[in-house]
Amino acid sequence: MGDDLMLQINISTQPIRLDYNVQNAKLNLQSTPAKLQVETMAATLEIHQPRGELTIDSTPCRYSIGLKNNADFARDNASLGSQSVVNAVTRIVEEGNQYARIESNSNAFADIAANSSIVRVPGITLAHIDAPNIHYEANPVQFNPTAGKVNFTVQPGTLEGDFQSGKVDIRVIQYPSIEFSTVDVKV
Repeated sequence: MGDDLMLQINISTQPIRLDYNVQNAKLNLQSTPAKLQVETMAATLEIHQPRGELTIDSTPCRYSIGLKNNADFARDNASLGSQSVVNAVTRIVEEGNQYARIESNSNAFADIAANSSIVRVPGITLAHIDAPNIHYEANPVQFNPTAGKVNFTVQPGTLEGDFQSGKVDIRVIQYPSIEFSTVDVKV
């Protein structure tokens, strides 16, 4: 046989080569917190208790033992004076009538003198003493409430942002290629 030739194909490839330049996105945030100021005023309650009024009228007690005010004492003395005048007139009339009874065998002057010299022993009288008039008037409690308060002030927080978008730059360093070549090869 002879020299046989065979055709051999050589393929060589070159891939694509890329160069990447990447800049990341950036977000810068600055914030200030919110502020809350609270001021409280407590509730208060004022309580005042005025004193009650106590009235003691001892007039009935004093009157029952004979101690009276000036007006009543003067009125009672005037009444007693009137009664004494009536009693004296009655006694004088009775004595006059006794002198006038001549028919009687008694000595009117001696009898009247004997009766007037008799001293009567005053009696002791046990009597009830009236209680004084007692009156108490309570004054009501006075309340003065004041409601509590809450005052607050809100200062909102702030948020400031700076955003820079990202970038991707792609550059081809080497383009792809395919190369075919043939070679005769002896077999």
